[in-house]
Amino acid sequence: MSLVTILSSLLWGAPKATIKPTLASLPEDIIRLIAHIFVSSEPKRGWKVWGEEQNAYRSLFPLSETCKRLRETLKPLLFGKIYNWNIDGERVWPGGLWPHAVEVNLRDHVVGDPRCLQVTDDVYAALSHMPLLTTMILRYNASVPLDALRCVGALSGLTSLEIHQARLDGPMPSSLHFPSLQRLLVSISGFRGIVRAEDIDRVAEQAHVGRLLRCASASLSFLHVSGDLLPDDFVDIRWPRLRTLIVSEHTPATYLLVPAFTTRMPQLRTLELLYAADMGRASDELYPPFVYGDTVGKPLVHTLPFLCSLALSNLAADDPIFSQLPLSLTALHVHARRDPYYGEPRDFWDRGETAFSNAEAMSVVDGISYLPDLEELTIVLREFPTAELLKVIASRFPRLTFLEASHATYRLPREGQYDELWDARDPAKLAALAGLKHLQRLRLSLDLLRNRVETHVNYIQVVQWIFDGIPSLEEMQLTFLNHGVWLPWWDPNVIPWIVYDRKSAADLVFRLSHPIMVVRT
Repeated sequence: MSLVTILSSLLWGAPKATIKPTLASLPEDIIRLIAHIFVSSEPKRGWKVWGEEQNAYRSLFPLSETCKRLRETLKPLLFGKIYNWNIDGERVWPGGLWPHAVEVNLRDHVVGDPRCLQVTDDVYAALSHMPLLTTMILRYNASVPLDALRCVGALSGLTSLEIHQARLDGPMPSSLHFPSLQRLLVSISGFRGIVRAEDIDRVAEQAHVGRLLRCASASLSFLHVSGDLLPDDFVDIRWPRLRTLIVSEHTPATYLLVPAFTTRMPQLRTLELLYAADMGRASDELYPPFVYGDTVGKPLVHTLPFLCSLALSNLAADDPIFSQLPLSLTALHVHARRDPYYGEPRDFWDRGETAFSNAEAMSVVDGISYLPDLEELTIVLREFPTAELLKVIASRFPRLTFLEASHATYRLPREGQYDELWDARDPAKLAALAGLKHLQRLRLSLDLLRNRVETHVNYIQVVQWIFDGIPSLEEMQLTFLNHGVWLPWWDPNVIPWIVYDRKSAADLVFRLSHPIMVVRT
């Protein structure tokens, strides 16, 4: 029985013998759901660091051309997200698409193509004629044009604005109004890490970013900003509705401890301070390990009493912050990050990241054991986790549903300094993990290359062993160490995690007749 027949029977009862249900006869929301399932199940055409620059639903165009009803039903998927292109001299979208646009992506370049894209006045003028437009994403190599900022600020229905690889030292509109803006991202990072021109006026840029933040602060519930862009008076801005704050790339020029950083954010629930060393301006306080806790002022438990999720990077195991966390915390993620500048010649071994040893991680786990409701924990190590560490984690936090005890995969070992392999067949490690009765998601790193050579085990078998040993586990994510490949930049968002659920792992083990070598960086 076809999927269409089953859905028709559920919706309207058994169809009459004379009526043959078709895809086009289903309700519109069901058709879109089926289309979404088709697209999400398509095989990926390789891994791209910079992601896709086209609408993911473009493969539905042939289906949309089969009949008028499917064409009208699929329009919101096909044209809900649009990009500017210079194709055959056309630099603005056909007017028939404007009523369907929900997200517009404007950029002056395309990854992998040296030609520039021209964003004309016609493109900016079209934005005001898109009644459903709520999201704008800007990617410019040059300084963000004045016209772009002016037009974006005039969109009364805009709720989300993203400015990637931002350069904001150019002219600014005399007035900026974002009455409906709820989500703002301003990042110096792009598809290929960070590439910044040497002639940027950083003083003017920080002043402009400060003005942008003050204009939007009253309505924002989500803010993601590069620390490089934050003005010195950031702490003076009031954020009455802000629930999520992410500061990434590098620390602000004027370094602030966490309690002082968040004093005017009474509704904050999620805080992520994901700093990396800025090799271009490294100094004692701007180089890891960073200090987040304040031993003099008010601790975090007083400034953010409702905080639920906290993510920090490159800090020491004895940071005061670990003893100042609010009891409301349910998720703690401690990362190691390195400078994501593209193509900078730097010490091959010293990337400025701070990952824990097993002993340091044990100290952190003991230090935060007063958190009664912790459900998610991430600890990035410079070695593979021991059974003792996993056992302590399980005993201190029995309610964990997510655990990442991964290796800092971008650190290449020096000759003779290889770490002990993670052996999924180690009964002590499996027994420790099995002690987490509520664990649903697990993230680990595997040294696939040496696992193949020394143990003759393929990674699918490793996945299946872990699923067999942890009955509650629903999903496992793996990333792999590769000791022979170097990228000219590093971005934590592009480290490929291969995801398996229990069924897919079992199916793969059944189908594989020989080990498969997959090496990712």
